[in-house]
Amino acid sequence: MATVLKMLLAERHLNSHPDFLAAYDRCAAQLDPPVLRGHGPAKAQYYQWLSGRMVGLPRYYHRRVLEKMFPGWTVEGLFQMADSASAAPGSHHAGQTGADIQLQEFLGAEAATLGTTLVYPTLELTGPSVEARWEAEIPRQRRFGRSAGLLTPHRRIDAPTMLPENDIRGLLYVFSLLQRYTRFPIYFQSDREMAAHFDRPYISFGFTSNDCTRKHLESVEFPLATIRDCHADSGFYPGRLELSDGSSYESSRDRNIGIIVRSRPSPDLYPGRYCIYCAGLGPRGTPGASWYLANNWSLLQRRAGDREFVAVIGVRSYSDRTASLEHLLMESTD
Repeated sequence: MATVLKMLLAERHLNSHPDFLAAYDRCAAQLDPPVLRGHGPAKAQYYQWLSGRMVGLPRYYHRRVLEKMFPGWTVEGLFQMADSASAAPGSHHAGQTGADIQLQEFLGAEAATLGTTLVYPTLELTGPSVEARWEAEIPRQRRFGRSAGLLTPHRRIDAPTMLPENDIRGLLYVFSLLQRYTRFPIYFQSDREMAAHFDRPYISFGFTSNDCTRKHLESVEFPLATIRDCHADSGFYPGRLELSDGSSYESSRDRNIGIIVRSRPSPDLYPGRYCIYCAGLGPRGTPGASWYLANNWSLLQRRAGDREFVAVIGVRSYSDRTASLEHLLMESTD
């Protein structure tokens, strides 16, 4: 027998007391106010936590850190025995954990029954590039290639379109989350196909590169967020995010701006359908927003409930994992 905590630690490959303490201290430092380094459980206490052989629940500061480490889980849930947590008494979600249920509420009832689609942008050469290629007599198999490495640079690659690496990285963050916490189907589709034949909930990745995101921004009558073009010399990136509450954000060389938008495209016809957009200004914007969504969705769900929202995410230019919430704007309930 083991607690849910032990099961979750095993999934993260935190299999020893020192590994756990390192992860504990990282999360403790992110709290406000932070928990000082070195306040993690002693070795004997740690093994009591894993086995459930303990009296009562951990102290208050331990609770704060553990709930930060495992978004969507309460301390009570973490210290359930693993086999009982998957089918809590009285639950109508048999075989599902509390985090499973909460994530399905975040994604919407329709996603929980029909599944969700992860939408990636596809890019192709522009008109001038195509003309230049024909004039230079460059065959299709040489549009894209690799620098010298494992594959020789002379190897032909038949790739008529390309996928933005940073947007795909964001998609993989969220895909990993869905695989871990949900049992409903996950599909993949290009933005052009989804924008042309939209008929189900989806999560899209990319800003101006993604037709679904652009269609949303152009079709919503009263959007929570819009993008304004700026003069090229007015900032490091020629675009500014403006929210309906009057606040605005721009990316810089050192800090990119990402957003997470949750929207109901047809609330009257499909009240249980959400579409979610992870996007950004700058190369770290979209993957940073996606990383934040994958690791902090429960915080957004607790604060927003069933309302539409836009979350503004700040991301340092050197890592997606530096993403942090700067502003959360939710639809009015009036």
